[in-house]
Amino acid sequence: MNQLEKFVTGTANGLAVAGLTILLALAVCTLFDGLLRALANYPLDFVREIGDLIAAICAACTLPIVLLHKNNITLRIFENILSKAGARLFDAFAEILMAIVMIAMAWQFYLFSQKTALANDVTWMMNVPKAPFWYAVDVILWIAVLVQLFVTAQTLAGTPARRDSETPV
Repeated sequence: MNQLEKFVTGTANGLAVAGLTILLALAVCTLFDGLLRALANYPLDFVREIGDLIAAICAACTLPIVLLHKNNITLRIFENILSKAGARLFDAFAEILMAIVMIAMAWQFYLFSQKTALANDVTWMMNVPKAPFWYAVDVILWIAVLVQLFVTAQTLAGTPARRDSETPV
């Protein structure tokens, strides 16, 4: 299980770093677009054309690490009400429910990607096909599904939670 955990952690970390690096590059391109638009009346069209598609990929890249570290919204009130076994059972139910939601999201993005590809949907000015971007988001979502299934298996096995808690306000 240790090798699998290292692989899952490395994959989630790698995707997060890649997504945030691409997002930083998009921010730099947006800055240059604004400067060139203001100073030379020469906008970078690709920033407006594919910026939102790139941002979607970047956002999806951060989802596996959020799921791995259990940084999603969690109700901890049941830990004080239920026994440890009851709280673990409730956590397992929540993890299974989260896995079902992630599978549904990934499946819907797959269907959306297929429809986009079949419609030959392209960007407005540069005619860049949109489907490859949505397929990339879908692949990342399926990776997030696998990460969530790993987290669910850990919870069901009783492995201590890897939750990175924040202090309540």
